[in-house]
Amino acid sequence: MASQDNIMFMRRAKEQLAGQWGNAAIGSLIYIVIIAAASSIYIGELVLYGSLTFGYILFLACLIDTKQNKLDLLFKGFNRFVETLIAGLLYSLIVSIGIALLIVPGIIAALGLALTFFIMADDEKISGVDALKMSWDMMNGHKTDLFCLWLRFFGWWLLCILTCGIGFIWLYPYMTATTLNFYRKLRYGTY
Repeated sequence: MASQDNIMFMRRAKEQLAGQWGNAAIGSLIYIVIIAAASSIYIGELVLYGSLTFGYILFLACLIDTKQNKLDLLFKGFNRFVETLIAGLLYSLIVSIGIALLIVPGIIAALGLALTFFIMADDEKISGVDALKMSWDMMNGHKTDLFCLWLRFFGWWLLCILTCGIGFIWLYPYMTATTLNFYRKLRYGTY
């Protein structure tokens, strides 16, 4: 994918979130607060990460596709707790091992598995392990594309840090919607 695609993914995400920034921020705040609270106990974050990330993607996809604010979707991942738990644990384990090896393998692993929960949110019958495999296969030859896309948000990350993290409740839905557009383009050829 070209650099122009990245600009289009970002522009499309802004269009999709137009009029929905408040709802997206509320959903993001709930997601971030729960993940932050769970991370105070390391095992808590490991257990909740998969289910909450799956639910957050469902929530945001519904918000941008239908303009309906369904906060209950944030917790929909608990209906598929075992699959999302396995996917979250394996994702964390693989990326952690990669980072321990020399950081770069961890980044490559994170990029290769980045679409796992988008795939699971898109296909309710797929298992966590199969979603991880599918993400790795889909990202073959596209890891650099996603890295460059996420790199475009670096300045926004710095600004969010300067706001003591408050800006993340708006940046996170923007990045997630942009990544959703990347995923849809990769999987379906359109977004």
